[in-house]
Amino acid sequence: MPLLVGVLALVLAAMWMLARCSHQRDAVFAMSDHRPGNDTIVVAIEMSPLLYTRSGDSIAGLDYDIIRAVARRHDVPVQFRPFVPLHFALEGLEKGDFDVVVAALPATERTRNTYNMTRPVYTGRQALVQLADTTAADYVRSQEQLAGKDVWLVAKSPYADRLVNLGQELGDTIYVHSSDEYSAEHLCLLTASGTIPRAVVDEATARRLAADYPQLDVSVPVSFSQFQSWAVGREALRDSFNLWLDDFCHTAEYDSLLTRYGIRS
Repeated sequence: MPLLVGVLALVLAAMWMLARCSHQRDAVFAMSDHRPGNDTIVVAIEMSPLLYTRSGDSIAGLDYDIIRAVARRHDVPVQFRPFVPLHFALEGLEKGDFDVVVAALPATERTRNTYNMTRPVYTGRQALVQLADTTAADYVRSQEQLAGKDVWLVAKSPYADRLVNLGQELGDTIYVHSSDEYSAEHLCLLTASGTIPRAVVDEATARRLAADYPQLDVSVPVSFSQFQSWAVGREALRDSFNLWLDDFCHTAEYDSLLTRYGIRS
């Protein structure tokens, strides 16, 4: 039975992602591996309930809307390349396939030392995702109870640093697992089905998915609020984005987007 549940969860997750990915091309969306000409900025954007999501012909997402607004204000052509595995986007950034990677990337010391990170776009934090069965023996009520526990993350997630440091603070090991195939949404679905015991993802994504899967508990934060930034391939382009964001983040449109997506009340 556990094997059947696991297989079913993977099949459902695959069907769900295929449904999200199936669509017609439009002017700002392309799955082509070929870079566009002229000055078009190629943005690899993570598919998630917060950053980028598609339903039918409608596209939404906080980061998607911010980039569209910034590009519109400065007359910059943008092409989006949605992705699921984080490692795929980061490797593409290093190879020059993408100009910008938009993902759940907090501006930590490691990410700043590895990539050209923009100024903060907004703030967020990480949350533990687990089954909402408070009577279960392995239910975690606080960060301290993660000592000796297994936790799943998206591959190459900077959240791994936080869990390693937390384990050292607790004087015990937190066993971190990851897979190149899973996004934050996959991990939440696998947790909801009981296939994996728990995961750590960004809190905004966790709360949006918990609204559809009430068996999930996302009440335990795993970090303080952190600045969320974008990774940019070229330093000069990073500097341009910083200027554009400095301008946009002081507008009523920006405040409205944060309120709409639940980042600011």
